[in-house]
Amino acid sequence: MSSENIAYGGQAVIGGVLIQSPKGWSLAVRDQKNQIHNYFEARTPLTQRDGIWKIPFIRGVGALVDSLYVGYKGISLSDTLYYGEQEEETLFSKITTSLLLVSILSLLIVGPRLLIDLLDLSQANKGFSEGILRGVIVITYIYLVGKTKDAQDLFEYHGAEHMAIASFESEQSLDLKNIRKYPKEHIRCGTAFIFLIVFVSLLTLPLIPTLNIFFTLISRLLHVFVVAMISYEILKYNFKNSESIISKIFSTPGIWTQKITTKIPSDDQIEVAIISMANCIKHSEEIDRFDELLSISKELKNG
Repeated sequence: MSSENIAYGGQAVIGGVLIQSPKGWSLAVRDQKNQIHNYFEARTPLTQRDGIWKIPFIRGVGALVDSLYVGYKGISLSDTLYYGEQEEETLFSKITTSLLLVSILSLLIVGPRLLIDLLDLSQANKGFSEGILRGVIVITYIYLVGKTKDAQDLFEYHGAEHMAIASFESEQSLDLKNIRKYPKEHIRCGTAFIFLIVFVSLLTLPLIPTLNIFFTLISRLLHVFVVAMISYEILKYNFKNSESIISKIFSTPGIWTQKITTKIPSDDQIEVAIISMANCIKHSEEIDRFDELLSISKELKNG
């Protein structure tokens, strides 16, 4: 087990698993030719740095930036490793894609409020209804996307990531038999953030007036950072007090949501999770267990 009590997290990516620690993040991807690729980037998350990033609530913005940076880079790299080098996009294509994404995000940010404004409700009730509508949209989107084959694979790798981390945290050897003992849901999963976004939005959106569409767009963009600040503090409390009643109240809906976003992984997917975990441990701790864990992953094929 970790000699430094390092907390590991991660996420599923295209064809593999990303594992993150305070020292950096690793990536393992099984490509379409059944070859597994490793990658590690040394990086100290903003939330682990000194200065303003240690200040409560401000550190929530740092966590959001960290998540976006590592998530985007991990998905982009896994796409390249899984599908192989592809023809580079033209400048026109990049601009068109960027404009499309901006348009979609703007619609998602402003759209719920514009729909709610059609109803004859008080300001507070409009804000409350907007929060509920946002939550319904997100959950429905995840559920529908989850029906596709690619999403099923992603959710299975998501389950493998959770099971590998849980096994290591329980001081169990990272082999198939031990990993299979653990559930595909994990209390520290970022999926819990979805519930917190809805909950915090329900409390804060009623406080924001609607003056015009420009104000609505700007206020909702700023609201994202407010939600991140508050939600991060709730998550930190939950992680430190996982057995408290309050923590269980907040974490239980997140576990329920993971029933959608995680699936039981195959042995091959667990192997990828082990390699990603081992690579992150190798670069994050003074002990080198990469060769040991890599040999365990090879046993999966021979067992």
